[in-house]
Amino acid sequence: MAARFCLLALTGVVGALTLAGCGTLETASTERAPVAQSGPGAMAAASAIDCGSFARHIEQLRHAAPTDTLVPPGSPARDLASTSEEHAEADHGSEVEEHPTLKGLPLFSAAPYGLSKPAGWQPWTVNRNKLPTRYSLTEVDRRMVLHAEADSSASGLYVPLVGREPGMLNWTWKTRDVIRSADNSQAPREDSPLRIFVAFDGDKGSLSLKDQLMYEMARLTTGREMPYATLMYIWGGRKPEGSVLSNPHTERVRMIVVDSGTRHTNEWRCHRRDLRSDYRKAFGVDPGKVVAIGLMTDTDNTKSRAESWYGDIALD
Repeated sequence: MAARFCLLALTGVVGALTLAGCGTLETASTERAPVAQSGPGAMAAASAIDCGSFARHIEQLRHAAPTDTLVPPGSPARDLASTSEEHAEADHGSEVEEHPTLKGLPLFSAAPYGLSKPAGWQPWTVNRNKLPTRYSLTEVDRRMVLHAEADSSASGLYVPLVGREPGMLNWTWKTRDVIRSADNSQAPREDSPLRIFVAFDGDKGSLSLKDQLMYEMARLTTGREMPYATLMYIWGGRKPEGSVLSNPHTERVRMIVVDSGTRHTNEWRCHRRDLRSDYRKAFGVDPGKVVAIGLMTDTDNTKSRAESWYGDIALD
């Protein structure tokens, strides 16, 4: 049941983004307007950290990780990874396939050589009419990472998790391309070369009538449920680092710009985020449990191309 919830949660978010043109809306503001303390218009703290300390932290996590985090050979998660294309096709159908939940995120750097798809990471589609982004494991800078190639496309990968308290989210990423025509505050141009999603559980009965109706409509039209709330970290095209943005279709999806523009292209950026603090900044309340984490590189709205790389992603 938990696995089914995680799958429905993350794909539900993508469905909502698709209906909204994958757009975002920042509350009206000018240079003279005060910065909001939370919600759209707020500014989150910077999170870039030294990549040397990031590597050391990941190594510590690898030694302390639960056995199902690294997905040993012969496990169900590894079998799923080896047939990810079949799962992507299954997502197009009316049947929702259940996947096992994990206690932690499988590390790309722990993947054995010769494996083309990351074990434990499940594919999901934004829309059956959109071209999928291509993801594959590759060696860069003497370690295994996830390579993303988008060409007017949008799709992603996710990991369904056993519900856990929000902690510190750590990751490293790099992009060759910043989408110059992208504007994350405008629906027709809302693309990003790098995104990381965090889906949270919560009491949907406490939502506004508008959101409850929207959730029910999504369930009836897609057969999938949306998560209670989703926090998204992105590499923005124009918005400054720290900007908090909201999706126009639902207030339950908020984005934080952690890298922006061309200043750091073609270099690894390492981040460490406090999920509880960021959730409070984005939504103004305390978060529920984390039930899934995903990633996406998308260029479907701007009809552009982007090549990016995701290093290890870890939650502690």
